[in-house]
Amino acid sequence: MNIAETLGMGKSFMDARFFGARIPLVVSMVVTNRCNYSCPYCDRWDGRGRTLKTDELISMLDEMAAMGTRRVIFTGGEPLIRKDIFDLINRAKTHGFKVNVNTNGTLVPKFMDRLKAIDGMTISIDGDHVTHDRIRGDGAFDAAIAAVRAAHDHPHIKIRLSAVVSGESIGAEDALLDIARRERIEVFFQPAEHRLLGSDEVNPLAPPLGRYRETIDHLIAEKEKGAPIANSVSALRYLRAWPNGAALPCAGSKLFVRVDSDGRVMICGRMGEYEEAFSALDYGFREAFTRLSPARCPTCWCASRVEVNQAFALRPDALVGLARGGS
Repeated sequence: MNIAETLGMGKSFMDARFFGARIPLVVSMVVTNRCNYSCPYCDRWDGRGRTLKTDELISMLDEMAAMGTRRVIFTGGEPLIRKDIFDLINRAKTHGFKVNVNTNGTLVPKFMDRLKAIDGMTISIDGDHVTHDRIRGDGAFDAAIAAVRAAHDHPHIKIRLSAVVSGESIGAEDALLDIARRERIEVFFQPAEHRLLGSDEVNPLAPPLGRYRETIDHLIAEKEKGAPIANSVSALRYLRAWPNGAALPCAGSKLFVRVDSDGRVMICGRMGEYEEAFSALDYGFREAFTRLSPARCPTCWCASRVEVNQAFALRPDALVGLARGGS
């Protein structure tokens, strides 16, 4: 972000933190529940449920612009599967939004010329060649690295890796850091939770607790030595307590929000029994956002939300990361 953008985001952030303002600065949009992978810790790959149409998503983007949104994250599933994804990106850019895409990378080289309008790309990669392919399938690692290198041809795009620390990938963190150093990017670590992503089913790849905490301790030590880790130390210390951490001051429903693939507006989609949602198709995006109550879940394990919430709790290192254009 440039200085003006940083100051503008900072003012909105402080207005929400101290004066109760509610502005959907960052909106994550699940544009599909289909994916060309079927990772064992995720249930968002088979296209189940309703999927918003192009005009419905564009109408929401228009409403967001009128409400002060600054950043949109297109996610899934695999968002590049949608044939209209570039129409959505172009509409978002027309409104002046910063646009990020979360992707497994397989389709990035094919579509890179049409992706050059975006501002950020998060590419999923869980470990070294053997680990990543074991989780996602043969060729997945090479595809992710090819995506990183294709995006590197457009220096304005901020690239980072996103790694799930699971029972299958734990121990691969140093290999990921070596990849990040070689590719001159950062890697963001997310614990595999007890529930499958996108479902209430038990996650068979939730990491063993002792090894998980040893891993987070290692990442904290590496971060303090300057390793290319996108998580702040404050956020890593919070994540270390998984699955028994304390509640955080939450910026959800104040500064960030999620639109699910069926048009439900919610805080983050990982709140389980505490989740509340209102349909943008029934109420419009503005009204659905306004109806949301403050978050009341007892803990927070979505690493990107933890990062924002650590900043919302005024942790200095998380604030610095947010100012640099982080989660």
